Amino acid sequence: MNEKNQSNANETPENGGMGGDFGRGNGGGPGNPRGRGRGRRWMGAYSLMDVRLVEPALLAFLQKKPNHGYGLLEELEKIGLGSIQPSVIYRILRDYEEIGLVESGWDKDETQGPPRRVYGLTAAGLAALGRAKKSLNDTVDRIEVLLKIIDQA
Repeated sequence: MNEKNQSNANETPENGGMGGDFGRGNGGGPGNPRGRGRGRRWMGAYSLMDVRLVEPALLAFLQKKPNHGYGLLEELEKIGLGSIQPSVIYRILRDYEEIGLVESGWDKDETQGPPRRVYGLTAAGLAALGRAKKSLNDTVDRIEVLLKIIDQA
């Protein structure tokens, strides 16, 4: 066991850790921290679902009107998702543009700062938003069942 794994093994719920190698699956390990931290989100500023909620939220905001990244960050703040790193938002927008859910262009309005990229929803993005809505409704149903189970304990 290397030094990094040893320190993780010493973490327990009592000292703020999750214990053992919890959360190190799915690609975690030396040189690839992707899996590290799964489950630890419960201990931080956002829940397990927050990052996943950003994706349909961006589509929903863009359904209302085209917007630039900073404007979308402000919208996320209004619904309690302001703790998500801006780099995550811009990565999602780039990915969405690559697969055709959004399109972008440069803001033609005169601003004091540099030109901003403005994103808009495509027809494929609108269809994806419809699928996301169904998925969110299904998730709400599962969460309600889980909360009832927790309340019965």
